[in-house]
Amino acid sequence: MQAVPRDAFPVLTNPPVGSVADGDKLFRPNEWVIGVAINGEARAYPVTVMGVHELINETVGGQPITVCW
Repeated sequence: MQAVPRDAFPVLTNPPVGSVADGDKLFRPNEWVIGVAINGEARAYPVTVMGVHELINETVGGQPITVCW
C-alpha cells in the first residue's frame, strides 16, 4: 500500500466567502460543515471541500486560523 505523496492535497488560502443570505445556494440542507465564529465573524467550511484540501488558512474575526480535516 502506497501512502499519498507529500503536498497531494493543496492548502486553500483565503477561500471565497458568501453571505448568510446565500447559504441556501451554497450548501445542501443536510451538508456537513466545520464551523467557526470569532469576534462576531463566522465561517462554514463544507466537509466535501475539506476532503480535497484538508487545510484552509485564512483570517476570521481579525485572527489568523488554520482549519484542518
